[in-house]
Amino acid sequence: MKPGRTLQFIAFLLIYFIVPFCACLFTLLFANYTASAFLPDKFLAIFEATETKSDLTLAIITWAPFPIITLILFFYSLPIAKFLFSTKGCNFISEERARHRIVHSPITISLLGFIGWELSTFFSIFRIDFLYPDAPHQSIVTVTILFAFWGLFAFAFSYATTTYLNKLLIIPCVFPEGGLGKYAHGKQFSIVTKQFIFWAASTLFPIVLLIFGLLLRTNQNILNLHELVHNDVLFEVIAIMLVFSFAFAMSFASSLQHPLNQIEKATELIKEQKFDTRVKIFSSDELGLLGDAVNEMAEGLAERERMKDTFGRIVDPRVRDYLLSNEHSLGGKVVDASILFSDLRDFTKLSEKRKPEEVLYILNRYFQEMSNAIEIHGGFINKFIGDAILAVFGTPMPMADHAERAFATALQMQKNLDALNAQFLSEGLTELKMGIGIHTGSLLVGNIGSANRMEFTVIGDTVNTASRVEGLCKGLKKNLLLTENTSVLLPEEIRIKLKSEGEYELKGRESKEKIYSFTG
Repeated sequence: MKPGRTLQFIAFLLIYFIVPFCACLFTLLFANYTASAFLPDKFLAIFEATETKSDLTLAIITWAPFPIITLILFFYSLPIAKFLFSTKGCNFISEERARHRIVHSPITISLLGFIGWELSTFFSIFRIDFLYPDAPHQSIVTVTILFAFWGLFAFAFSYATTTYLNKLLIIPCVFPEGGLGKYAHGKQFSIVTKQFIFWAASTLFPIVLLIFGLLLRTNQNILNLHELVHNDVLFEVIAIMLVFSFAFAMSFASSLQHPLNQIEKATELIKEQKFDTRVKIFSSDELGLLGDAVNEMAEGLAERERMKDTFGRIVDPRVRDYLLSNEHSLGGKVVDASILFSDLRDFTKLSEKRKPEEVLYILNRYFQEMSNAIEIHGGFINKFIGDAILAVFGTPMPMADHAERAFATALQMQKNLDALNAQFLSEGLTELKMGIGIHTGSLLVGNIGSANRMEFTVIGDTVNTASRVEGLCKGLKKNLLLTENTSVLLPEEIRIKLKSEGEYELKGRESKEKIYSFTG
């Protein structure tokens, strides 16, 4: 077994078997050792009599709960042992069950030990009372309360020890990056509950022992304790100490739990992107600093979200997310994609006759309709160039049917423009005319510029060709033209509707390009 596994195995044995057993054993030994200081002689005589009588029923009901609890713990820990030490591994369901039990082990182990102790106490006291019906009621009540409190001490010791060992040796290996909240939510002791447990074990229990010792030394009856509190100053002081210690412990725990609950609720709301959430903690200690840190985090996330939203308005949101999720430097990569280039015809003449505000109004409505068509089919707008649009299909998000998407986008853009022109005419505005060119090929996608100022874009002959093809639309009196590179990638039912417009030598290129129009 590897050194790390050996340590885990030792921790496993300590948490699930050795600590629960020792907690009960040491508590029982200490209780028996100190019994003479807190129990009346008459009841001690009964203890001695039960030992000489050797009642089998008493022995069984006294010790039976502990092996039963141990057997329950054995089966409870089997999924954990398989998860931690099996060389074959576990399936997802078994792994989740093991993680859940690891997180809840301290509570489960301590509660089982506490239940076993209390059952053993009450069953054995009941049996002793049955064997010796003449035993004084004071003795029966005293030993019942005393041993029941010893069970609380064993529970607190077991819980504190197993929690510490679990956090130190098991949880860091199983949850190296945290994430316990998924398994622990709503099923762990709160801070107030933990404080009560440890107050009861460290304050209430010792004072109860002190009271029993005083009662024994003064030959007082525990059943008359309420009268002693009124008549004896010592017992009054003890009662006042208990009340004040309880109030101090609970108020301190509440002062921790209340702000932590606020922080928990705030973080849950922040996870739901409600970044206007704020924590109000009126404290100058670590909790106040933590609350301020949560508020600053919410403000930072809100600012980040505003920047992200603004960025998404400047570039396509998918490109934004791509850029934000990757480290980027100057350069790029070569990919195959389809470029759609559209341009308004005679828009310069139209602009001369109108005010700049009206031109901007027309352009914005036009760009909105064209953007809708492009985004519906999965393309992204690389840039607006005056009244022209450069749209890319196939990068940075790969798509196998980028040519078909670009073609479908062109048809949708024409439909959207027809509907927009109808609205313009009803408003007394002029209608717009548009040309679209599509070309498919290799291009470079990446960042250009300088180290401190770069732009994510696409460059290459494919981009220039799409622009040149669009330039032919006006001369050929066509609204949509595409190259042969694009046409061969379209489905057969579309290709049969394409009409060849011949070969053209595009500006800036030596080779000719076959051009097609759509007759559908």
